[in-house]
Amino acid sequence: MHRKAVTAPLFIVLITAVLSACFGATGNVESFDNQVQAGVAATLTKEAFIQSIDSARETEQVLNMPTATETATSTPSPSQTITLTPTLNPIHRLIPGSPSTVHMYISDIVTVDLAKEKTALGDYFSWNRLERPYTPKTMIYKDYLDIYQAGLVSSNKWIYITITLIGKLPEDGDISYAVELDTDHDGRGDFLIVTDLPAEKTWSTAGVSIFADQDDDIGGIFPAYEEVANPPSTGYEAVIFSDGIGQDQDLAWSRRDPDYKNQLQIAFKENLVGDLGFLWSIWADEGIRDPALFDINDHFTFDEAGSPNKGNYRYPLKAVALVDSTCKAWYGYVPSGFEPGLCFTEGQVVKNRPGYGWCEPDPIYSGCGNNPCLSTCPAKRFCIPCSLP
Repeated sequence: MHRKAVTAPLFIVLITAVLSACFGATGNVESFDNQVQAGVAATLTKEAFIQSIDSARETEQVLNMPTATETATSTPSPSQTITLTPTLNPIHRLIPGSPSTVHMYISDIVTVDLAKEKTALGDYFSWNRLERPYTPKTMIYKDYLDIYQAGLVSSNKWIYITITLIGKLPEDGDISYAVELDTDHDGRGDFLIVTDLPAEKTWSTAGVSIFADQDDDIGGIFPAYEEVANPPSTGYEAVIFSDGIGQDQDLAWSRRDPDYKNQLQIAFKENLVGDLGFLWSIWADEGIRDPALFDINDHFTFDEAGSPNKGNYRYPLKAVALVDSTCKAWYGYVPSGFEPGLCFTEGQVVKNRPGYGWCEPDPIYSGCGNNPCLSTCPAKRFCIPCSLP
């Protein structure tokens, strides 16, 4: 997800499957190894999940989110094209503060325990859910790409995302971290907020860009599902913000976490996403780094991409490597449970539909593969919707 030099007009030629998600507060990294073990196994009940959603939605920040009118007048929509004019000194009027108590977080499966074996679990290429913190072919593990969890806070007109990694952030490198936002809940990303590896512990717009999918073609016919798109998707083809340049020079920021070496933070204004709620997911990328290549599994075949799982005949990784992603969590609305790429585990299905059940996605084949479609999702498993026999 590299960022090209800002020119006018600016178009970039860019990035389902899913994993379990838990909601709660971020822990103390002094016992980080214990957190990893506990976090991977943790699952909330439906009642606890609903309580966490209600708590988040009832905060003053959520209740005071800008109206649709405010969003339309203050922030570019995906249908608008912006010409970014380079400037040496963007004038900043509003700078993010410090995120407070986490409203919710995504817990991602981690690969650190399998690094010596040069393999990974939880990679579902057919559903664009990637667990690939390894180099291509040689399968050298990169802990600063291995996402442990990501927390979200809404506070004082800002939304803060804190990304926690297994390893500490490198001092330098061509590495991107991103938040993908789906503002109309259809499984297709609408905005991609990308930051280069932050250089400082203070907020900066340097190295931060926001890409938009103005032609709404990400995901092809079936969002998140692997398919051969014809014509190919242009991905996130437009830049609406870069290095503090755009209609709002304060729209998005990033920094290294001041307290923890294995965390970074991204902040963006709430009016970017409006007041109808959104889906969000996290990417760590040192390999593809091209916003025009979303969804990745529509631009590479599984054979071309390779697999991180030694049990898959496509092993090792090839064209799609050095990348990790999470499932899609939700904020500000209650999902149906059928949004493509959605995070949920047993006990967190929000709504049921007649004739549909749940199966575990197959990491080798598309969809359920040979896994049965059941009326309920097995305990502590991630499931996807399927048609009951």
